Amino acid sequence: MANITAVGPYEEDLKPPVKNHRIAWDDVDRKLIERPSFSFRLQLILGFLLLFFLSMATIIGSMAAILQIQNKLRFVQATERFLFEIEQARRWEKNYFLYGTNLTDAAESASNAKILLSQNLKAYQEIAVQLAEQIVRNLDDYQNLLNELSLLDRRSPSGDLAKKHEIEIELRKKGAGMVEIAASLARTEENSMNDLLNLIQRIPIYALVAYLLLFLYVIYFLSQRFMKRLNSLVNSTQRIASGDFSPIIPVRKTRDEFTTVSVAINKMMEELDSRQRAMVESHKLKAIGTLTAGVAHELNNPINNIMLTAYSLLEEYEELSKEDMLEMINDLIKEADRSRSIVRNLLDFARESESVSELLDLGVLVKETLKLASNQIRVSDVNVDITVQPNLPQIRGDQQKLKQVFLNIILNAVDAVQKQGEIKIDVEQADSYGFLAVNILDNGCGIPDHILPYIFDPFFTAKKPGKGSGLGLSVSHGIVNIHGGKIHVESEEGKYTRFTVLIPTAEMPADISQI
Repeated sequence: MANITAVGPYEEDLKPPVKNHRIAWDDVDRKLIERPSFSFRLQLILGFLLLFFLSMATIIGSMAAILQIQNKLRFVQATERFLFEIEQARRWEKNYFLYGTNLTDAAESASNAKILLSQNLKAYQEIAVQLAEQIVRNLDDYQNLLNELSLLDRRSPSGDLAKKHEIEIELRKKGAGMVEIAASLARTEENSMNDLLNLIQRIPIYALVAYLLLFLYVIYFLSQRFMKRLNSLVNSTQRIASGDFSPIIPVRKTRDEFTTVSVAINKMMEELDSRQRAMVESHKLKAIGTLTAGVAHELNNPINNIMLTAYSLLEEYEELSKEDMLEMINDLIKEADRSRSIVRNLLDFARESESVSELLDLGVLVKETLKLASNQIRVSDVNVDITVQPNLPQIRGDQQKLKQVFLNIILNAVDAVQKQGEIKIDVEQADSYGFLAVNILDNGCGIPDHILPYIFDPFFTAKKPGKGSGLGLSVSHGIVNIHGGKIHVESEEGKYTRFTVLIPTAEMPADISQI
């Protein structure tokens, strides 16, 4: 035998056992309450904070992109001014070579371009260091060439034409190079600016999609958590209705608003469990009282035989032969064993014991229960026929409590039939896979249709006052449910009543610690 453990419903799907159900309530409630809090309110706040930070990130990203666009726009404008000064210098340069004028103006424009370049040199270097260095060299070379032309003019306005032609070629080359590089850098920044503008245009769309997905996830996440916790509580109430009072046990590392409800349900189940145990014991005492009356009547026969044999032995002691004395002594022993067997059966049933789960032979169990009621059956002059299908699989359960179920149904059947009535008991494989069935059929008075739906209600009885407490079938129903089985009844008033008890075979687990 193994001590039964209470398997309680968890806040999630896993269901490890509680080692000792009788002392687990306070420990379970303490574990429920002492966990760190992670309430639904906090989860909602965190969800909205996440949305807020996502909005802030979107705004900050947009502002950063706009700032970059502004910087690039300033760079493009400065580049355009630089290009304007370079092109202006080249126009003055052409005038000089065509008409011999505006050389000073060309030098001034080149100087202005140099100032603009120095102001934006860092920006040029950030884009392309080599190009920036090249444009600086070209501009320096361009200014040096202009200065060289100016010196030639001051020495001899109509001087070395070959040298001037050579300088002209170099000026055009350097000027074209500066224009090309500056225009290339400007185009690069314009393209980058256009990319940023396109990105800014797409950011609201991306943000809307991200918000939608996040909203859907938050709604799904919170609703799943909420509905799962709510379903857990609904399952707990359904278990209570079926007679299973095992506690709600924590598995999550945090608690929320439902934890308070779980603790309240555990308190309620603890009280219901205590009252259920009291009901079971109360009905058991009543059954013992009924059995005691039959036992007292049954004990009269062996006791009378013992008394008669003992007096005969005492009075005829000297006249009896050794063989006769041994025969009479054997009669005394036989009748004493018979009396002891009757009393032992009653004591075994009445003895207080902890719930134990063990492998049982259902046919043997029903036969042993029938022996307990044999005195009432004999006194009531009822015929009982029991049939057990061979090679039935074993069941797992509490022997005492299952005997209490079958004894209650058998005694009710004995009360329902008259003298020479018949009770038929069949133990067989049930139609439902994984279950054994015990059918108890009597040809008694039957149960009226208007009473039949209420026979398993606590304290409901159709017997005369003082004849029944109304707990028997209610307690039996609870015991069978916690064994993982079912109990059905069908009846026709004045003809018959059939109780069918379905018990799962040993392959299917049963939680019977709550009886």
